[in-house]
Amino acid sequence: MRKFVILHPTGRIGRMVIDKVLADDQFKDVNLTLVTDRPELIQDLASDRVEIIPGKASDLAVIMEATKDCDLVFLAKVDDKKFTRITRNLVKASKENGFDRIVELSLAGLYYEIVGEFGTWVDEWVGSGRFLPAREAGHRLEEAGVNYTLIRMPALTDWPDVKYSLTQRDQEFVGVSVSRVSVADLVLKIMADPNYLAYASVGIAQPETAGYERPVY
Repeated sequence: MRKFVILHPTGRIGRMVIDKVLADDQFKDVNLTLVTDRPELIQDLASDRVEIIPGKASDLAVIMEATKDCDLVFLAKVDDKKFTRITRNLVKASKENGFDRIVELSLAGLYYEIVGEFGTWVDEWVGSGRFLPAREAGHRLEEAGVNYTLIRMPALTDWPDVKYSLTQRDQEFVGVSVSRVSVADLVLKIMADPNYLAYASVGIAQPETAGYERPVY
């Protein structure tokens, strides 16, 4: 059996990924370890395939315990807090516990790759208080030598469609919004094939939203 660890599993994208892993035959050989400081919110998931570990992802001891013998870790939130403790912990745990696949959600605009009026608006809307640590987290992954994927997201919507295009780190970001289910779909593709988007930072957006100056919902 493979072991995937999901941090922040109570978020909407995290829950979408969990539900699909547990229901889809292509993941029938996967067990999940879920780390959360709100275990009461996901108690319904506990089973012989799902282990719930109470605690914070910013606690190194919790991460070291959760990632023993794991194959992949998915951080289902943006590491945008000062000191980027979650990403620091994952890098340290990957070296000591021997896993080498990390998927993290991040922010569109991480590399100033959004041009024009929307790029200016994003800088002001997100603010340096979130961008600075998110950029530090991305840099830590890139420099650590681990097999990482950063998924840079614009405004999230509840659209039911799985429809998105990707841009690479050195490309201009295209689009202003993307559905949560699209982000979950991309994470699941990486889980199904860990070689997909290896050592990459990708922007994700719904192509029809290109050209707008504000998010569309």
